[in-house]
Amino acid sequence: MDHSKIPQELRELDQWVCNWEGSKVPMRAFERAGASSTDPSTWSSFEAACQAVDAGVYDYLGFVFADNGIVGIDIDTGFEDGLMTPLCVDIISACRSYTEISKSGRGVHIFVKGVLPFPGKNNQNGVEIYQSKRYFVTTGKQTLFPEIIENQAGIDYVLGKYFTETSPVKPEGGPVKSYSRDSKIYRPGFKKPQKGALTLNPKHEEIPKGNRHLCLLSMAGTLWKQGYSVKDLYQELSRVNAEVCKPPLPAREIESICKSIRKYER
Repeated sequence: MDHSKIPQELRELDQWVCNWEGSKVPMRAFERAGASSTDPSTWSSFEAACQAVDAGVYDYLGFVFADNGIVGIDIDTGFEDGLMTPLCVDIISACRSYTEISKSGRGVHIFVKGVLPFPGKNNQNGVEIYQSKRYFVTTGKQTLFPEIIENQAGIDYVLGKYFTETSPVKPEGGPVKSYSRDSKIYRPGFKKPQKGALTLNPKHEEIPKGNRHLCLLSMAGTLWKQGYSVKDLYQELSRVNAEVCKPPLPAREIESICKSIRKYER
């Protein structure tokens, strides 16, 4: 472990716990007692957690996600035969933010600034993503990207590609609900493009707040693979945004989606 490689922005947050080898239970740095990923009173500063590990009380540090702009992505199989897996390369390339090798040496953790439409989720295929109610054991074994950056487009790409079956969405002022794939991801019926925009399915319901960015990202990926230029892509997303999204997203978010999509192969 190399705690000095953990980004300063994470070290400044009092969201740290400890962990023993062979255990998944978070522990309080300041006493030999269990911690909770939902109770800030059981967390400590980075310095206190380091002192507990350096003194031999615990074996590892752990960072708790607390719904304050830090998203964590856990990839179980990041390496096979000493090489990064295609899945790992794809997600790391999309996020381009602080990445470290997990304590097992087989997986990776990515820390990136942004938000999710739900507290967290496990896609049951080796990828997990969280913004609250969870902690990651941290190692400081940094690889590829040393700095934590803001990259909402990267997060949305991961959601659109790896978390499309069902996603629990937290409406404003209400409990967490679970939406089906068809209601979560924008999949309109349309004709084959011919020098113009797609024809929206008139039966398609409006896209509510909380689903807008991810739905437009999904649509952008479909259009990009069909050969749309960045200019045409922007025009079509802007039109759909104005007609279907309630309320429409800011123009800068449409630009961000278009910029993120053009990195990927058609």
